[in-house]
Formats: sequence, C-alpha cells, structure tokens
Amino acid sequence: MISEKVQKEIDSARKFGEQLEQVVISKNQFQTGDRNVLLIAYWALMFDYHKGILSLLQAEFFGAAFALVRPVVEANVRGHVALKGSEEDLQRIQKDEYTVNFKQIGARIDGDFGLDHLMENFLNDVTRNALHSYTHSGLQQLGRRFDGNDIKPNYGDDEIVAVIRVTTSAIFMITNLVTKHFGFEDDWKKVGEMFEDWGKHGESASVNDT
Repeated sequence: MISEKVQKEIDSARKFGEQLEQVVISKNQFQTGDRNVLLIAYWALMFDYHKGILSLLQAEFFGAAFALVRPVVEANVRGHVALKGSEEDLQRIQKDEYTVNFKQIGARIDGDFGLDHLMENFLNDVTRNALHSYTHSGLQQLGRRFDGNDIKPNYGDDEIVAVIRVTTSAIFMITNLVTKHFGFEDDWKKVGEMFEDWGKHGESASVNDT
C-alpha cells in the first residue's frame, strides 16, 4: 500500500493537472497550421500520459509508471521543437523520423525561448540516464524487481515523489508554452501562479519530512 506521503503527492498533482488542463480546454479553438496543431497534440498527449502515471502509481504498478516518464519529457521537448525548430526538424517530426538528442536539445530550446538554462537543467545527465533505463527495461528497473530475496517491487517514496514532480512540472511547462504562444496572457499568468502554489505544496512536504 502506498504511503500517506505519496498519496498526498498524487492528490496534489492530480488536482493541479486538472486545473491546468481546464485552462486550455476552455479555449475550444486555436490557430491552425502545422506547428500549432503539433503543439496542441503534444500538449494533449502529455496530459494523457500524466493521468496514466498517477493512476498506475495509485495502483502500485510502479515499473509501468516509471517507464512513462521519458515519453512525458520527450513530448515536452518535441512540443517546443515543433514550435520553433527548423523546417528540417518539422519535416522529421511529420515523417515520424525525429529523434531527441537529450544532450544538446536543452540548451537549444533555452536559446530559442529565452529560458535561461531551464530546459537544460531539466534534462540533466542524471535525468537522461534514468529516463533511458526506466523506459527501456534497464538496470534501474531490474534492480527494483526485488525486495531483499523476495520478488516484489521496491521503489522508494522519494523516487516515486520525484516521478510525480518531474512529470507534473513537464505538463506545467507545456501549458505555459501553449498559453503564451496563443496569446492567452491572463491565462499564462494564472498558470504561473498555479505552479507557484503547487510548488509550495512540495516545499511544505519536504520540510515536514525532515
């Protein structure tokens, strides 16, 4: 059974996700064009993944939930690339031939969007290595198939909380991008305020754990 700490994180992330989703859904219509359509499609896909991760964690299917972290992060990256990437990048995405270079793309996105190392820090070395291993059935997953000599999942609360916070931060980032790009200035500000409020929950939880 998941701990109270994890349950609180799930509940908080689920509520925040629903609020973010509603901000964009309430707009109903968006500007057309290849880049805009791709951005909205990635946004919608990320929310599907996020809901799936929270549901899987709730059901204690931790391996499956952890495996979905990389698709969430990659969809976030692709959404940014779809909007401001080169025509060659756009064509590769449209032909399903685009691959994310996690070592280089963070700095490039930061430069294109003026994010001051935000994406580069988000895609740090530890994150990249863990993403690959968890998604592709690597040692990060295999090592958590055992609890002592018992064959049972062994995922620590801190690891689970990290998954929740990383993926929830990712859906904030893509919603922040969508509201800013389409000129929903009031909603863009609202989304930022909502993120700050959600972040305070995380800070409060960290203090209470010490």
